[in-house]
Formats: sequence, structure tokens, C-alpha cells
Amino acid sequence: MKHSERTAHSILVCLSPSTSNARVIHAAARIAEAFHGSLTALYVETPVSVLLADDDKKRLRSNMNLAESLGAALETVTGEDVAYQIAEYARFSGTTCIVIGQTNTVGGLLLRRRSLTDRLVGYAPDLDYYIIPDHGTRVFVARKPPENKPKQILMDCGLGLAALGISTGIGFLFSHLGFTDANIIMVYLLGLLTVSITASHRASSLIWAIVSVLMFDLLFTTPRFSIYSYETGYPVTFLVMFATAFLISTLAIRLKQNAGQAAKSARRMSVMLETDRQLSKAKDQEEILSVLASQLALLLKRSLVIYPRDGNGLRDPVFYPCDGDTVPYRMEQEKQAVLWAFTRRKRTGATTERYPECEYIYYSLRAREEAYGVVGIAVHGSPLDASEQGMLASVVGECSLALENARNAREKEESRMVAERERLRANLLRAVSHDLRTPLTSIMGSADNLLTTDNLDDRTRRQMYTDIYDDAQWLNGMVENLLSASRMEDGSPNLNMTTELMDDMIEEAVRHMGRRLDDVSLEVEEPEELLFIRADARLIVHVLINLLDNAVKFSPRGGRIIIRTKRDGSSVKVFVIDEGPGIPDSQKDSVFDLFYTGGSPGGNGRRGLGLGLALCHSVVKAHQGSISVMDNKPHGTIIELTFPVDEVNIHE
Repeated sequence: MKHSERTAHSILVCLSPSTSNARVIHAAARIAEAFHGSLTALYVETPVSVLLADDDKKRLRSNMNLAESLGAALETVTGEDVAYQIAEYARFSGTTCIVIGQTNTVGGLLLRRRSLTDRLVGYAPDLDYYIIPDHGTRVFVARKPPENKPKQILMDCGLGLAALGISTGIGFLFSHLGFTDANIIMVYLLGLLTVSITASHRASSLIWAIVSVLMFDLLFTTPRFSIYSYETGYPVTFLVMFATAFLISTLAIRLKQNAGQAAKSARRMSVMLETDRQLSKAKDQEEILSVLASQLALLLKRSLVIYPRDGNGLRDPVFYPCDGDTVPYRMEQEKQAVLWAFTRRKRTGATTERYPECEYIYYSLRAREEAYGVVGIAVHGSPLDASEQGMLASVVGECSLALENARNAREKEESRMVAERERLRANLLRAVSHDLRTPLTSIMGSADNLLTTDNLDDRTRRQMYTDIYDDAQWLNGMVENLLSASRMEDGSPNLNMTTELMDDMIEEAVRHMGRRLDDVSLEVEEPEELLFIRADARLIVHVLINLLDNAVKFSPRGGRIIIRTKRDGSSVKVFVIDEGPGIPDSQKDSVFDLFYTGGSPGGNGRRGLGLGLALCHSVVKAHQGSISVMDNKPHGTIIELTFPVDEVNIHE
């Protein structure tokens, strides 16, 4: 045994139906614990694994359960050469040492065949090996007869007799046409190949080979209808023919077994690839669990039950019955097994040591040390074989990893939103501390002059009062926007939706503007019909006030502002039109962004915080409406609001 210099230890233990395999698994667990390494339990499924007897299958499941209970990760690979498959898995998985049981060397007719351990060391000589002696264990040979044995024997006999009759008939035809015996022998070999491919057991092919040699001897050699032959070379011909028939039957049956094994591996790979493809499109827990259910139903053809995680517990189960499955799911009777699988993050239920009375076997949807739910697979007296358990563990593992990735993505998005809110608060604080200082200073200066100066004339005193009022009015509007932005920051506000007349909200906004409209000419064009929308009147009035305030701010003295309302199909459109300098095309896509001010102050020389239009956009969007900006010809800006119309029946 070589001593590895690697520091990270990955222990691989080999699983088998052997009675002593439990001892090997316990030894591997102690070695992994001593080295503080990871433990993997590997089962190699061979073409003859389907012939395992029921007792051997039960023992194999018990060994798998034991390995999992000791902290091992279960893996299954397929192949004909067990030693080669173990070595290849160890090489690709980064295994540092292998724990395997030492059994008796398999004896042959002439030569003693190398043991599994010797062949494994030959394939992977650079690994560490821990060999657990077990000289009392016999070598396992699969001997379980196929299902429906009488029916299958009759089918094989019928097929053999049909092939024998056809081959003999063709042989008589060839003999009548004067063909040589070699041609007739080839016909019998062709019949043997057909039987070997279609028969269910090698014995059928061997019996057919013996019968075909006897038939050829009886019917086509001289003297006919006798096992004797005058030709001295015929005994050798018979031996060669039998050896060839034996070789053909062996190769054909092995090819059929390997084809079945390859088909099973291809199906497993196809399921895994399809699972990965669907999981890559799934975005949340519900979609991932739906993929899990569909793939397991396709893979196992069994009923399923899934318990999704809800906080620190489990939600009510979702049952996925298989076609034709009428067995009701006993939720209350099996709830303890489900909770045990969720809390312990291990497999339990039917065919396991804990809660074996259950009708379902339960797997924890876990990734690392976190459980995301439990999936149950119906057993109903038909346990899963090693291949199905391997594919089931792979699909469950992929879905568990997808659930963890979805949770990480959700937490990352929540962290991003928290960081964004913090950034917004910081920007608001900076904006308030910088831009509110100017009006406050102006108010304090004007008030100080009014308090300390007695010889001010009435015109100057009135101008100071006006400045104080205008600055206070600007501060009041800005505070209103700050409060509204703060409410919108945490998501959609609690809208008090009622049916409102658009003209009434426009009139309220104009009234609220008051004397700020003295320097412009305001025209309100009333529609020909009453237009109603479903809205929170307070917020819509605030939107209109912000739009009018912007229009006044950027309009020249004496300029005209128009508010136009009309119906357009199922929508109500409101236009706020001014004759100001307009908005450049390069800035039209940014005017509704938070803190965007356009780089220039308004008509009063005071820069805003960039909250007004951003707030308008958020409020209109919360009402399932839209807001856009366009040019007013020959100059100016048009802000267009669109809301869904709300039909109202007026009974007179």
C-alpha cells in the first residue's frame, strides 16, 4: 500500500450485496472520521445486476441505507468491468483512498482469475487502499431466474423450434441445389445468432447450438439419420461448429446486456440533461418543485408527494398521483417520517431502517446543511432498485442545488434593494442639506430685516413678505415631495382607489397653485363628456400640482399654459402644455429619473431636488397609467398622462 501525500482526504467505499459489506462500510466511516475527510459510497451496476435475487436486493438496500446513515454520499455508475468503473470514478472524483473488502479469488477451469482487489490496484496504482479481510465470503454470482419463467420458457422454445425448422428447410433447399455443407452450416449459425439475440437466457442459445449440430449430423452427413459419419474430418467440423455457436451466443447475449445497460445510462443522462435545462429556466421555488415532480414522474412512473419549505417548517403537501394509482396518501400516518427527514436531512421511510412501515420513501431536499423541503416516492411493496435510487438521488441533488441558488439570488436581490434604499436615503439627506439651505437662509434674512429695521418703506416690506411666502411655499412643496418619495420608496403606496371625475382633480390642483399662477395665462380646456378614472384623488392632484409647478417655473412671464383633457378609446389623456424653452431630445429619457434636474435652475433661479417628475412617474405607474414627454411646436413642452377610463352609470 502506497502512502499518499495529499492533504484533502476523499474516502471511497464500494457497495455490494455481500453479507460482509456492512463491516466494510463501518470501517470506511471510521477511516473518514479519523482523517476528517468526505465519504462516498459507490455501487457499480453491471448488466447482470437485474438478476439479483430478492434477498440480495434487500441486503444491497440495507447497505446503502447504512452508508447514508454514516454520512456517505451515494453514487451509482454502470459498466461491465467493476474494477475499471471504480478506478475511473476515483480518478474523476479526486478520491484519495479506497476501502474495499477482500474476497476469495475466483477460480476458473484452468487458471485462477485475478481478484477484484488485484485488478483495481492494477487500474489505479497511485491511490491508497484499505482492504478489509473477509475470507469467508463467497463470490456472488447472479442466478435469479427471469420473471414469468414458464411463459418465457415457452416463448424461447417456440422461437427455437421456429428458427430450427426454418434453418433445416433452407438446408434441404441448399442440399437439393447442390450447395456445399459449409453453406448449410452458415444457415444454422445464422439461426443461432437470431435465437441468441431474441432469447432471454443463455441456456436457450446453448441448447439450440447442440440441437443444430445434431440436426446437421443427422440430416446432412453420410450416412443420413445417424450420428455416425464416414468422413474423418466431420468430428472436428462438429466441434468447431459447436465452439463457434457457443461463442456467437455468448457475444450476442453480452451485446444485448450491454445495449440494455447503455440504454439505461443514456436514459439517465437524458433525464439529467433535461432536468438541468428546465432548472436553468426556473426562477422560484414553485417552478423548481414543478420541474422536480415532472422529472421524477417521468423517471420512476410512481406517485410523488412534495412538502415545500415554509420558513422553518413545511407547508401542506402537494400530491402527484401516477396514472392508475388509486392508493390514497396517508398524510397523518407518515407525517413523523416526513418531519424526521426534514430535520435530520436524511432519507427515511419505506425500505429504510427508520419508519419502514411507511408506504413512501422520503428524501430531504438539502444543499450543504440547509433543507428546502421533502419529496416522497411511493413504494407500495415495490422497492426502488440501485439504478433508480442513483438517478433519484441525482435529480433530488440538482433540484436542491437549484433551490439554494434561488434562495441566494433572492437574498442577493433583497440585499441590493436594501443597499438601494440606503443609497436613496443618503442622496435625500445630501440633497436636503444642500438645497434647502438657500430658502431657509433667505427666509431668516428677510425675517431678520423685518424685525430689526424700522425705516423700511411699505413697498420693500411687502416684497420681503412676498419672498418669505414664496420661499415657504417652495419649502412646503419640497417637503410634500420628500414625504411622497419616502412612501413610494418602500413599494407601491396604499392607494385609496375611488371613481373620480378628472375635471374635479384638475380644478383642485389649479386652486392649490393659487397665486403662483399670477405670472402666466392658464387655460383649462374641458372635454365634451364627463371623464372618470379609478384613482387615489390625493395623489393624482399632487401629480398635477408638480406638473403645473414645473410649467410655471420654466415658462416666461405672461406665457400660456394649457391643460387639455380628452378620451382616446378606453383611456383618458391629460396634456399639460407650456411655452417654455422645451427639453432637449438627449434629456427626454432621463427627466423622470430620481434626482435628475436637467442641469439648469428654474425661472426663479432655484434648483429643485429632481423629485417632482420622478414622483409623478411612480404615482402614474401605480395607477396602471403612463406618462411621457414631447415637444410643443414652435417651442415648449407637452407632458402627457394616460389613465384607464372608468365607466360610470348615472341614474337620474
